[in-house]
Amino acid sequence: GLYKLDANSEISLGQAASVDVSDDKLTWTFTLRDDITWSDGQPVTAQDFIYGFDNLAAQGGDYCTILSDVAESYEAPDDKTVVIKLKQPCAYLPSILAFPSTYPARQDYVEQYGDAYATDPDKSVYNGPYEMESWAHESEVVMKLRDDYYDADNIQVGTINWELITEESSALASFESGDYVYSDMCPDEEKPRMEGNGLVYTEGDNNYCVMFNLGENGNDVLKDENVRKALSLTIDRDRIMAIRGLNDEIGVTLVCRGYVNADGTDFVDYCDPWEDTSAYEENCETAKQLLADAGYADGQGFPALKYIVNNDSRKEIAEAIVNDWKEVLGIDSITVEKVENFSAARRAGEYDLAYYGWDMDYKDLSNMYSTFINTESANSFYHSDDYDAAYAKAVSADTEEGQWEAYKECDAILAKDLPVSVILHSMNTYLFTDTNYEGLVYSCGNYVFTYLKAL
Repeated sequence: GLYKLDANSEISLGQAASVDVSDDKLTWTFTLRDDITWSDGQPVTAQDFIYGFDNLAAQGGDYCTILSDVAESYEAPDDKTVVIKLKQPCAYLPSILAFPSTYPARQDYVEQYGDAYATDPDKSVYNGPYEMESWAHESEVVMKLRDDYYDADNIQVGTINWELITEESSALASFESGDYVYSDMCPDEEKPRMEGNGLVYTEGDNNYCVMFNLGENGNDVLKDENVRKALSLTIDRDRIMAIRGLNDEIGVTLVCRGYVNADGTDFVDYCDPWEDTSAYEENCETAKQLLADAGYADGQGFPALKYIVNNDSRKEIAEAIVNDWKEVLGIDSITVEKVENFSAARRAGEYDLAYYGWDMDYKDLSNMYSTFINTESANSFYHSDDYDAAYAKAVSADTEEGQWEAYKECDAILAKDLPVSVILHSMNTYLFTDTNYEGLVYSCGNYVFTYLKAL
């Protein structure tokens, strides 16, 4: 991309040699490096980026609006210059432009192969440090360092062999046998045993929640704020964290820790907590009264609800939560179901309650709070004009203080409306033979191997 992750996990210029930002922060002018090429030897041009942006929007899939949400227009006045004009100032534009969806694309390859574009190594062309040498579908991908990449002399890893597997237990066994240097899969129940044996905890930039269906398919009982608050207050988060045993932190805001302002204050501490999780017994008494006020004293008459999850470990947590509701509130009509088509069921609103977690794609508060703005795919089918207005203020603020105040308002609105109940913020984990290598870079789920060095 125009930007990339550097060796310190920071966003730095990538295919761009320089950037000039106008005084009003609305026009960003990038000048490309002179030494960047595609894997077939052709130079990377500014038009390749413009075509990549257009192609992203035309596909209509995931992240198709990631750039158009903030950009008024973009153009390539010549082969070396990319100009992006914004709708309003956007301090996190570098994070967007370091995200894979905004990478350039070669028009000749896209048009030649159509729907088959990038489905095999020879049906694509590469401008990053590696090119795909082979792809045994459902089995293995081999990536090889490009000799003509501008920074190839500083990269030690010449070949990366990716095995494509779905079984976490198989990944762990292969790692322990020494066959794998790295794996992004490890069964949750094995993580305590693997601490000190290759398991790495790193910033999660995510959350773990119960999501309430507020859409037309959802049960009316959950559209009562008092009911949602009662359910949230009676979740024993300390017990949930003990069951998981994965270095989690109790969630008191939508976003996790790790976002600090110029004064050194973490955004979690800048906001008001959604509830006082240290006062669990008092919270339970409040919840009982709220449920009684809603007409369901001691759980009497509470309708049958379906709580869906997508794997066994989340099913265990959901069952623990449902047990809290039974023991404290007397609700015994909620069943937990693991569904194979979980994502489709959630999109279709075929649930009453569901597991919800969001792993941030880039390090900016907007990436978390954008998930509840009013769109067809809004989580929980939640719509709030006040929330949308606060979010719009946040993304257009030209000072950190203004931005944080607006995001704090977003968080407070969610705390009141409770489209989700935040349970915890988890750490991300991966397996890595750090006794043999150093320099693996991680940020928001992106793993970069170009800075690896043998010890």
